[in-house]
Amino acid sequence: MNLNPAIKSVRIDCSHSSEVAISGIQFHSGKVKKGELFVAISGMSIDGHDFIQQAIGAGAVAVVGEKDISGLSVPYFRVSNSRKALAQLACQYYEQPSKRHTMIGITGTNGKTTTAYLLRHIIESAGKTCSLIGTVSNRINGRDIPSVQTTPDALQLQKWLSESEDQVVIMEVSSHGIEQDRVFETEYDFVVFTNLSHDHLDYHGSLENYYLTKERLFNQLKTNGEAITTSIGRWGKRLIDHLITQNKVVYSFGDSKEDMLEITPIQSESSLYFQVREGIRLFDVKMPLPGAYNAWNVAVAWLTAHRMGIESAVIQQALGHFPGVSGRFEVFPHPTGAQFIVDYAHTPDGFEQFLRTLHERRQNRLIHIFGFRGNGDPSKRSMMLDISSRWSDEIILTMDNLNGSDRESMLMELQLLINQFGKKKCTIIDDRTKAIEYAWQKAGKGDQIAITGKGREAYDQPFALPSMTDPDTLHYLLQK
Repeated sequence: MNLNPAIKSVRIDCSHSSEVAISGIQFHSGKVKKGELFVAISGMSIDGHDFIQQAIGAGAVAVVGEKDISGLSVPYFRVSNSRKALAQLACQYYEQPSKRHTMIGITGTNGKTTTAYLLRHIIESAGKTCSLIGTVSNRINGRDIPSVQTTPDALQLQKWLSESEDQVVIMEVSSHGIEQDRVFETEYDFVVFTNLSHDHLDYHGSLENYYLTKERLFNQLKTNGEAITTSIGRWGKRLIDHLITQNKVVYSFGDSKEDMLEITPIQSESSLYFQVREGIRLFDVKMPLPGAYNAWNVAVAWLTAHRMGIESAVIQQALGHFPGVSGRFEVFPHPTGAQFIVDYAHTPDGFEQFLRTLHERRQNRLIHIFGFRGNGDPSKRSMMLDISSRWSDEIILTMDNLNGSDRESMLMELQLLINQFGKKKCTIIDDRTKAIEYAWQKAGKGDQIAITGKGREAYDQPFALPSMTDPDTLHYLLQK
């Protein structure tokens, strides 16, 4: 590919000709091959500009970066924002692949993954092919690819969109993915907003900034694109008002007659049963997924599928056969008759919804195992402990990903939280697998043991038992 047409889409400061032939694009110097373009990005801990010479040595024929650099042996193109430049260049290199699919971007604090899987199930039940890019895994052309992060980097994203032969692409879009311009230049037919609550404030600084980041995604709707959003709560209402002033086409779901899709009062939560109103028509929804919060995930998926042109009867039938999502309310039986439930819940609102559902269906004790991520959002930790103590009979605090944090410091913080709030029913077991084993050994008939925070996400550090995930640990204990 000639660099000229791609570089024209990027605002540059350059004295060189852009008539350079490139065979690919990289932003990791260790991956550069002969003939490729290297984009230098300043990261949180590593600065790509420090590796420009390494990239040139590996065969880079041109470099894009933010800093004022001269004297290189290859053309250097200076840009104001390397992340945006990477997204723009990748989009041009792969010939704007988002234009070739029906693109659905789902953003929000909670429910992105379940909504994405519900929607994919409905779309495939309607006879369409569908790619999915998200937290649990990525699926392109029927092939599963392990997921490293909810929203991949811009280069990987555009490559997958180019490779996909599926009619529809569903994407979970994280606030980090938006803020770091991983999805910049990607255009969507539908952008979906599920909800917003306390999370990632260590990164965004405030709920206001967090919301504004989510709001940005709606600027990437295609000309005839549509916004699908909750009308529940102040953030949903605010988003609707904003989008209307921007002359966007908006369809809402909620509990009001003014919503295009309204959920009627939920009649059963343990085995989910409720009705949805679509205009003047009412449809029964019966699902094996428990929890009122999953009714809202269904509403998002239903309304989006309906706007895609899928018949309501097809949606209704598909929901009745939804197989669930790995690591989301995933139940594992215990020999005594207890149940261990693995879930990704990791925010105050996620805790509230998930634990309340378990509490309402419990027969005996509810024991909750969870931890906090190192270098994560410390402002939500006391809230999460307080919510857990309200719904649980016993709490076992343990370790989540340390992310470079000191183990002893994390243990001290856990103890301080317990002392501060006087949570006498708390036990600290720092090894996550031993915490699960402790609960396994004391579980009795009718007990529910909730393990939250990771779902099927792999451990990022070694633990005592030979397992890589929470479900692995449970399988090991069952066979022990």
